[in-house]
Amino acid sequence: MDFTLTDIYGQEKGPLEHCGVNMVLGTDNDFQITIQNSLYDKERHGRNCRFFCPDTEYGGLIRNTNPITSDKTVKLTGMTWRGLLNQRAINPAKNTYVYLNGEANTVLSAYIAKLRMTELFEVSGEDSGIILKNYQVPLQTMLLDAFDQALALQDARLEIRYKQGPANGKGHVLLRAVPITDHSSNIELNEDGSVKLNILDCQNGVNHLICLGAGELEQRQQVDLYAWPDGSIRKEQYYAGIDLIEQYYENTTVDTLAELEEEGRNKFEELKNYKQLKISVDDTDLELGDIIGGRERITNIYMAAPVIQKIVDVTGKGRTSISYKLKGEE
Repeated sequence: MDFTLTDIYGQEKGPLEHCGVNMVLGTDNDFQITIQNSLYDKERHGRNCRFFCPDTEYGGLIRNTNPITSDKTVKLTGMTWRGLLNQRAINPAKNTYVYLNGEANTVLSAYIAKLRMTELFEVSGEDSGIILKNYQVPLQTMLLDAFDQALALQDARLEIRYKQGPANGKGHVLLRAVPITDHSSNIELNEDGSVKLNILDCQNGVNHLICLGAGELEQRQQVDLYAWPDGSIRKEQYYAGIDLIEQYYENTTVDTLAELEEEGRNKFEELKNYKQLKISVDDTDLELGDIIGGRERITNIYMAAPVIQKIVDVTGKGRTSISYKLKGEE
């Protein structure tokens, strides 16, 4: 993977020569670039200079420089395009609810303009076919989080691509809403080839949660919840004998049994059996939000989950490796 640098105005200034690039997308949304100190040029490596890989979301805005005299390098750090979107509050002026309603690209474009981010970001003018249905954004929510949450309810995600301008000219970050792709139905990742899997199948989780609320002795509120093999939580027992694993959950702040059950179900999700899938690949590029499936050949354990994090490492020679974190991992 090769990168291009720009000055603070977005004008291209040639290729990025580096000793290594690391990006974390989906959680921290930041990056670190290491260059030799003899290559440092404030016009190309200074604050608010950009770096990008064309037609991908790999890139960002340089914010900090950190010379390391001991090894004669300079570390450049900053936020990826996702990180920049999530440094802006969706409703900074008032502590009132925001509702996202309408065609997704049109709604997003209005907020990019309202927050005066059009110098760097542009939203596709196409009709995505994805309709946000009066989604109530939680208070104190950042722009990226708000749209990620609203789009996820419509089985969609935000696509981010850096688009170059005219020759050596000013480019921009193009945003658009697209459907989530469920690769698990037609692609099964396994340890053949360049894929490395780490699957944990935890069968030691709680399967009977005894939820206790307010009251004393026989008058105390109680709800019994049971886990089933399909992952559901029910009020009927499945596991018994040596397979029964029980735990108490106390919550005296709720007023009703219905509230106690709701809180108990949320807690149960943290305690019951689970699977974790970690994937590292050298020649496959998956998108945040897309669903993938993996099977470990020895144990035949299989699971499918959406991608919530990508860690991208690029060596000084351009060799790229990407590891993924899926929903459900700790």
